[in-house]
Amino acid sequence: MASIVSSTGASGLPIDSLVTAQMQIEQQPLTDIKTKISSYNTKLSAYSTLKSGLSTFQTAVDKLATAAKFNAQSVTASDSTTISATADGTAVNGNYNVTVSQLATSQKLASAAYSSTTDTVGTGKLTISFGTYTAAAGSTPASFTANSSKTDIVVDITSSNNTLAGIRDAINAKNASVTASIVNDGSGNRLVVTSKDTGEVNSLKISATDDDGNNTDASGLSALAYDPLASSNNMTQMMAAKNALLNVDGMSISKPTNTISDVIQGVTLTLKGVTSTSNALSVATDTDTIQSSVQSFVDAYNSLNTSMRSLTKFVSAGSSSNGVLLGDSTVRNMMVKLKSMLSASSPTATTYKTLSDIGVSMGTDGSLSLDSTKLQKAITTNVSDVAKLFSPSATTTDPQVSYISSKTDTASGTYAVNITQLGGSGVNAIGTINGVTANTTGSVLTGGSGNASYGLQISVTGTATGSRGTITFSKGLAGELSSILGSWLDTDGALTTKTDGLNSSIKDLNKKADDINAKLPSIEARYRAQYAKLDALLSSLQSTSSSLTSQLAAISANG
Repeated sequence: MASIVSSTGASGLPIDSLVTAQMQIEQQPLTDIKTKISSYNTKLSAYSTLKSGLSTFQTAVDKLATAAKFNAQSVTASDSTTISATADGTAVNGNYNVTVSQLATSQKLASAAYSSTTDTVGTGKLTISFGTYTAAAGSTPASFTANSSKTDIVVDITSSNNTLAGIRDAINAKNASVTASIVNDGSGNRLVVTSKDTGEVNSLKISATDDDGNNTDASGLSALAYDPLASSNNMTQMMAAKNALLNVDGMSISKPTNTISDVIQGVTLTLKGVTSTSNALSVATDTDTIQSSVQSFVDAYNSLNTSMRSLTKFVSAGSSSNGVLLGDSTVRNMMVKLKSMLSASSPTATTYKTLSDIGVSMGTDGSLSLDSTKLQKAITTNVSDVAKLFSPSATTTDPQVSYISSKTDTASGTYAVNITQLGGSGVNAIGTINGVTANTTGSVLTGGSGNASYGLQISVTGTATGSRGTITFSKGLAGELSSILGSWLDTDGALTTKTDGLNSSIKDLNKKADDINAKLPSIEARYRAQYAKLDALLSSLQSTSSSLTSQLAAISANG
């Protein structure tokens, strides 16, 4: 920038004020650019708010987008201190009586007492094996049957780790199916080896290869040997490996663990104590979870609707209170699309085909409200129909054609099924879905790529070939919503296109501002030079004028 020497020139010309006025005109484009950038940043913030609302709504939608979400079940126990249980949605609702007479335990072995944890035990090799110990019965001798699912643990003991503490650390360093600890019981320090897994199948056997040449005496490393079939051992069994013993509805059951998932279908039992009386378990549909998911859906949509209405509101022409995105066609189309989808009817449900049927209604302002009593009745009456309203489902015109599954890309629609060869007995079916050759495995057909039925998986049985009717597939309201919300939020979606355009415009405007700012010093210098020349000219003219005036005055005086 040119330095300012004085506010006026020799002629009295107000150079500074004139230059300032000129520069204000030159800087006007910067003001316009700043205004535009501010406007674009405001829109970016608005789109960010919209994205956040759409994302939150999608999260709530996804809680209802699969049929499994409606299979939520609860299990209550009459005595939760002895048994707790969960259900995965495949269990049969009903009541079960369970008694527990014994919990599964891990075997625990303890060595003889040592005066110090640094006492030397011996060197050699310890081999820890797992298996089932069976006591002698009549003429049948006792036996130890190896656990085929477990490999032996081999621990090398050298002069570097041959103390009681060193052997403990060497065993634990294997990070295998046993743990070792040292317990001082008042008489001394004992090495305690414990199986990590419960059950009779995880009983322990410890063999020693003692460097002192004797693998069975009480000195050296053999002091830590334990053979369940031996008449005497150097290690003492502190706790035996036991199975859990329980009775379910009159059936006696033995399991190696206290967490049992293969007794009552779809139910996982966690045994916590021996029962004194029968523990009554009740498996039922978890209506609270479904209610909560639907309420979250309603709340998330209402939050999104409020945000959209605020961003697009109209107060009056030119009002600063108008929504930032007023007139934005993208947002307007989103609002119209969402309202249309929320009022759609399911083509596969029978009783509960619309949101209003389950107690979700839309107000004049576009917000949703939930009648929890009506929803509770729908869930209790026909939860599978409620699931069809929200999640993927299908109906077929041929009872021997059944729906198995679909992909997120499978489109809702009605598709013809045609079979030219039935599958089964090592033979794959041949046929089409929606007129396109299907991928087949046995009697299962899957819609091929490149068409609307892609990923639609069905089973075709029976004996007839040719046309096997149609299958009407619905992604469900949540499935459809999740797809369209995903497309809007995608990296190449409408909102990303909008924000990328705004960011690009801001970048261009900032560059233009930088270019203008770079030119301003030379422009100001030019103006100052021009006004300096003008000032010099005016000063010269003023001097000439004064001289002429003086000469004229002299002539007049001499005349």
